[in-house]
Amino acid sequence: MSAQPAISISSLSKKFADELVLDRIDLSVTDGEFCVVIGPSGCGKSTLLKCIAGIADPDTGEIHLRGRNTESVPSRDRDVGLVFQEFEETLFPHKTVAENIGFGLRQQSDAPPEEQIEDRIDEMLDLLAISHTKSSYPDELSGGQQQRVELARQLVRDCDITLFDDPLADLDYKLQKRMEIEMRRLHNELESTFLYVTHNQDQALKLADRLIVMNDGVIEQVGTPEEVYTNPANAFVGRFVGDSNLLVGDVVRTTDSEIVVETPVGELAVSDTGERLAEGSEGAVLVRPEDIVIGDGAANCRNNVGVVLKGRTYTGEVMEYSVSVPGYDNELQVVKPGRPDDAENSNETEIGFDASAAQFFEEMSVTGDMKVSDLLEAEQ
Repeated sequence: MSAQPAISISSLSKKFADELVLDRIDLSVTDGEFCVVIGPSGCGKSTLLKCIAGIADPDTGEIHLRGRNTESVPSRDRDVGLVFQEFEETLFPHKTVAENIGFGLRQQSDAPPEEQIEDRIDEMLDLLAISHTKSSYPDELSGGQQQRVELARQLVRDCDITLFDDPLADLDYKLQKRMEIEMRRLHNELESTFLYVTHNQDQALKLADRLIVMNDGVIEQVGTPEEVYTNPANAFVGRFVGDSNLLVGDVVRTTDSEIVVETPVGELAVSDTGERLAEGSEGAVLVRPEDIVIGDGAANCRNNVGVVLKGRTYTGEVMEYSVSVPGYDNELQVVKPGRPDDAENSNETEIGFDASAAQFFEEMSVTGDMKVSDLLEAEQ
């Protein structure tokens, strides 16, 4: 018998005025999962969390938390933690760290004894490595310490489900990286269910057990980070999750193993999707920057294109190249591990990639309203 999902959502819709923000969402989150929701600004990510938490009321559909229909359950009785992005505004400035963390526990109708509250506060402080801030006030803390206090204030309630609305967005780069490690560690130790919204794709890929990609109020794809990145369901997902090169193209012929597509940079062979594609079918070719060879070795690839080197950036881990193709307005991106070498010093060079590194999509998005030109405009 399968385990009951922690969160089960069916046909959930929500409008603000005449704008449809959520459109018949179906979603199931397994007990103990770390699920991350990503998508463009305004796609409905935060509204989805607010409906689950009871802060916003859906117009249609149902939300079940551990099998319990929440339709008539107020927010305070849903036993759901919610961590906001604006954590500075949610902390009480006149209360110490310990008082902030314990506030929610003390407000519960079935609040535990004071001695137990103090023990749980100490456990949270220790878990988040901020025991030394116990008697401090929020304005005496760094941004990272304040974020840990907000996390502790929600986690100390020992909720089965915790919702996170882009909580690391306002932190600096290095602090974000440290807090990403903390989030995974906390999830592993608490063994609770996390539903986490972010616009940061890199963060999403690192944190998620499962990734939920949203767009324009609908879910485009649900899968592991590897599944979503390597086998995107459509062109929108492929473009949005991770870096990509996108080229509009028309199918000119198919074989048993590949599809040949006419694009602005010439004919390209891409891997066969198993779908029957008619000659002349329009779609998008997607190639990841890390799957492209530049300079030596490009001529040995199934596809190779002469390019002009426009710029390069060394990040310490990889070399990022921008190249242009004569007669094509958009630049292409190439990523190569390690330091640059002399082979890429010349202005004119070649890029190449195998058919297996490229994908062709007829479907742009599950919304049905998106065209290839929309994706190309979003790339610019």
